[in-house]
Amino acid sequence: MARLSVDYFSAALMRTTTLDVILPVDNAGEAMGVDHTRRHDPSAWDRRDYPSKKPPFKTLYLLHGITGNHTDLISETRIRALAEERNLAVVMPSGYNAFYLDHPETHNYYGRFVGEELLDVTRRMFPLSDRREDTFIGGVSMGAYGALRNGLKYCENFGSVIALSSAMVIDGFEQIISDGLFFLERTYLESIFGDLSQVVNSDKDPARLAADLVYCDRPRPRIFMASGNQDPLTPANRVLADRMRGTGLDVTYHELQGGHDWNLWNQALPMALDWLPR
Repeated sequence: MARLSVDYFSAALMRTTTLDVILPVDNAGEAMGVDHTRRHDPSAWDRRDYPSKKPPFKTLYLLHGITGNHTDLISETRIRALAEERNLAVVMPSGYNAFYLDHPETHNYYGRFVGEELLDVTRRMFPLSDRREDTFIGGVSMGAYGALRNGLKYCENFGSVIALSSAMVIDGFEQIISDGLFFLERTYLESIFGDLSQVVNSDKDPARLAADLVYCDRPRPRIFMASGNQDPLTPANRVLADRMRGTGLDVTYHELQGGHDWNLWNQALPMALDWLPR
């Protein structure tokens, strides 16, 4: 298993950005058609004797939470070991504190970045599958909201969505606004979501996106959600899971013992990865 740090110029963000990639390097040769058992035998490299090409890696695009960056999941979870056990590539970009939404006024198209550009860029860099059913998006907290929103908005690109403790703040802005934490202040929320009264039933609302893709007969990602029974955001997650099920989506939802923290996400992450198609 290899961890790689990649800097590249993002057209969606109009700046250089950084992402971490976990690649099952011990199997990378298999993905590209190399038989390592014969690599030290020059006679084995007769062109007529090359092994057949193996399928490229299934890939999870994994999004961090607020105040975090591309290193969070590696620092705080066992994602490297979990991915190696499952022969899964994992791509972890930096989303800053932007909820993985597009902000045209500053040319920060985070939705387009994780929903389209990142897939194209990383597939050209690494032996990753380009099949929708092999391509997954997930995240924790703010990243879980970003995974739901962009997994549904770009449903042609993602076969499965993982949302752990999604920061579903959009159904109750007035109830959560306070001056204690910057991400609960009105000025911050308005800078991210725009007019707060217009967010529900917009393309920033996962429930609306779920209904739209069913109505328009677009591809339907499978969805895994988990939240803690002591997390104040759990009621909103429960309601969202029920609403998406009501549209006909395949939604798996778990409430676990715990709050909105890494202890909970370390319980839920192995469950979510086991849920992914193997």
